[in-house]
Amino acid sequence: MIAAGAPYSLLKRLALAFSILAILVLSLAGGLLYHTLSLELRRRDDSEIAVKLQEFMEQARTLGSAVSVAQNGAVFQEALLSHPAVSFAISGGHGELLVYTGGRGQRLASGLGKDAESGPFTCNPPVVGAARCVVGREKLSSGETIQIVLAHAAHVRRSVLRAFQEDLLLVLVGGSLLMGLLGYAIAKRGLAPVKTIGARISSIEAHNLDNRLQIGGGPVELHDIAVPVNRMLDRLERAFTRLSQFSSDLAHDMRTPLANIISSSQITLSRPRTIDEYETLIESNIEECERLQRMIETMLFLARADHARQQLKPGSLDCESEFAKLTAFFDAVAENKSIRFFIDGPVQVRADPTLFRRAVSNLLSNALEHAGTASEVALRAFRSGEYVAVQVINNGDSIPPEHIDKIFERFYRVNAAREGSAKNTGLGLAIVKAIMESHRGKVEVLSRAGRTVFTLYFPALV
Repeated sequence: MIAAGAPYSLLKRLALAFSILAILVLSLAGGLLYHTLSLELRRRDDSEIAVKLQEFMEQARTLGSAVSVAQNGAVFQEALLSHPAVSFAISGGHGELLVYTGGRGQRLASGLGKDAESGPFTCNPPVVGAARCVVGREKLSSGETIQIVLAHAAHVRRSVLRAFQEDLLLVLVGGSLLMGLLGYAIAKRGLAPVKTIGARISSIEAHNLDNRLQIGGGPVELHDIAVPVNRMLDRLERAFTRLSQFSSDLAHDMRTPLANIISSSQITLSRPRTIDEYETLIESNIEECERLQRMIETMLFLARADHARQQLKPGSLDCESEFAKLTAFFDAVAENKSIRFFIDGPVQVRADPTLFRRAVSNLLSNALEHAGTASEVALRAFRSGEYVAVQVINNGDSIPPEHIDKIFERFYRVNAAREGSAKNTGLGLAIVKAIMESHRGKVEVLSRAGRTVFTLYFPALV
């Protein structure tokens, strides 16, 4: 059962899901790329200042003394003309500055301790700000020791990362929107068969219940919708066909007693009648009305059975005792045709007493009606696997094979001319079937060589 709530668009939800998925994927990919780029730029800065440090140390060894280094400072400065983001300072063994970049040397050198790391490290000199620094010490041929400091300002690297962030944000927004639009288009195309199914279902009316959903090469997932719907349509078509036939049969069977009442009343009222004639008319009308009443009660019973509203009150019944009571009720009818009863049912059955008696009495009445004169009607009960089988057997005319599957339909009669319709409603066997279905049992019939056997299968006692 679908929970009640405000309706929503599956198409829009799918498009939103695509957008959210794009945001997550692009954010993860962008974050990974940003981290990789940041590491690569820092590695490049480290490599740049490490290479320059080696060049400066080689140049200092060539000059040989601190005085020469100080006198040839332009050589070092010219080496960094193509590296504006790199600052340097060269100091002597006592901390005196020999060569430096502009006015930065003193503060750059003082911003680092003598115990600075030998490899590139993150630093924050006052005159440069956030940077990557490297420190090297070299002993010259004069015996003097100098210290070389190089710092690569981080603002260049950060500007590249900032530009990458802006581009990444544009890609994230644009990619999410594009993914949402593409997702919307894909979902719309994918859900198109659903609209087709909806339109096909909407076109099915009472007059074309034979139409079915044909999805052919459509999505496999829609088979889970189309197959149950087609099965439902099969059930509706069968039910509608039965209802149409039932309505026709009901109208036919109710028309006869009503026509009898109206015609006999009109004839009686056409001229003055005696009291006896009026009494005869009233008795005839009462008989016809009672027949209509029985028909209506029977239809109400079947309607309750169809909607599973028949309340069962099951109990344990002795079949032999029940058979004896029922045959006693039909003794007068049996005597008129010289029919004998045979009873054999030493078993217990669990069933609703009233419905059990009604089902068996309907079969017994049917057997007496069709049994041959001076024949035998047998009532038997025995265990048959998971069931208790109750049989009513008579000898007489066999039921033609083409009618066997239809005799349990409402108002169905083997005789198309409806002979004997005045004595019954044609609902007896339909009631038997409904009673067995309400007991979760079944009914079967076998008729051949002048012998007809109706078998009721009740679930056996546990």
